[in-house]
Amino acid sequence: MVDHPSAILSDKLAVGYTSGPEFLTAITSVAGGFERRNARRANSRWRFDFSIAELDDDQIRQMLDFYMGRRGPLYSWLLKDPWNHQLVDETILTAAGGETTAQIIKRYDVGGNPYSRTIRYIASGTLKVFVDGSEDTGATQTNGLITLSGALSAGEVVTIGSDSTPTEYYFPVRFRNDFAGLQMSSQSANFGSIQSFDAQEVLE
Repeated sequence: MVDHPSAILSDKLAVGYTSGPEFLTAITSVAGGFERRNARRANSRWRFDFSIAELDDDQIRQMLDFYMGRRGPLYSWLLKDPWNHQLVDETILTAAGGETTAQIIKRYDVGGNPYSRTIRYIASGTLKVFVDGSEDTGATQTNGLITLSGALSAGEVVTIGSDSTPTEYYFPVRFRNDFAGLQMSSQSANFGSIQSFDAQEVLE
């Protein structure tokens, strides 16, 4: 579980960074120039690099306040990645019959080799659950586990979000560094950046 689930970096601060999944792959070169590749970690871990972001002095103070509240990398918190935070018509379960719960997942399947990631932290007020296209208004969720209003029949499909009402989610993250290096812009004392202000996903 996230240490500080109510600590969510505001949208106006969660900008200007690079992000993406990081895998851990062992690559060994063998005779003839061939390679052997092995996954050393079963799941990807997303990284968020804020060090390129140029912020005004008020934003830097807010970021520093947030960092201090987390005690650097000691406590985990929630981040909404602008590039990767919505579920739209996301299929999470095709029923065998009798199911009353379903775990929210995000699936990536371009290229025919699906990868699924468990989603546990849903933005308040955005959850939309559909069973065969009809909204289940009585559905609830705890840590991304959906409890449906009734048992499913075989073949029914549970989806999350829609084009008009996407469901939003957060990444559980922590800061990567014990030092947040503040750098003032050479052009103006009112702008700067935080050189070591990076975060990474906390796998659960």
